[in-house]
Amino acid sequence: MGYLDPQTEAPRRPTPAQLSKPDAGVLYLRSYLLMRAVIGCIGLALPLLLVLGDLALEGGGIRGSLSAYFYTGMRDVFVGALCVTGLFLMTYKVFEHNLDNLLSMVAGVAALGVALFCTGRPKGSTVALTPLQERLGETPVAVVHYVSAAVFIVSLGVISLYFGIREGKRTELTGRLSPAFWRRFHWACAAGIGVAVVFIAVTELTGWFDHYSLIVGETLAILSFGASWLMKGLELRVLLGSKPNAEPLRSQEAATAG
Repeated sequence: MGYLDPQTEAPRRPTPAQLSKPDAGVLYLRSYLLMRAVIGCIGLALPLLLVLGDLALEGGGIRGSLSAYFYTGMRDVFVGALCVTGLFLMTYKVFEHNLDNLLSMVAGVAALGVALFCTGRPKGSTVALTPLQERLGETPVAVVHYVSAAVFIVSLGVISLYFGIREGKRTELTGRLSPAFWRRFHWACAAGIGVAVVFIAVTELTGWFDHYSLIVGETLAILSFGASWLMKGLELRVLLGSKPNAEPLRSQEAATAG
């Protein structure tokens, strides 16, 4: 496969017998799924942590964007979460030659760009420029930040879209819900990211909902990403080694029909 070829077939999961006596391959798979779930948790928790943490530390109102929390006491949380996410995205499929790996690499680099190239300072702020802003200029750094954010969000939306395609093609159940449900779930997450992009574009162009346009759109996109990745990694049958619902999907459907 080449880097522009999408991976559309879902990899098979271990059988109940393999899960009951896990070998190195099963243990590595569990670690892989757990890391996916952790990245999803970071995505779901980040907006809440930034807003509530800032309110607790500094009071005042909600900022105009998630990026604006770089200039608050939550800077380390913002930068740290994005760096962890970026490094994970860059490495977790690094040895695969497919579109998933390319999108993941692009999203990872973009996440680091968002973290390391900060947005412009709030209006009227007297906060000192960062060394990078002093060297390159505040506006060029902000441009890199916004371009990185756009690339990050769009890449994650496409990744979630392919999550849905693969999950819908599974021939065995990985939990209590059907592959068709998980296809719709991940597509809904991809749609949420798409709606967030359109919302930001429309509100920024029209000036509607001006002060909170970015934070609403960014929060929707990050929550959609987090939900998709959390549930993609939270395969409890594999993580916990449980046995229910492990038989092939075709067999269950035949039993139901009979």
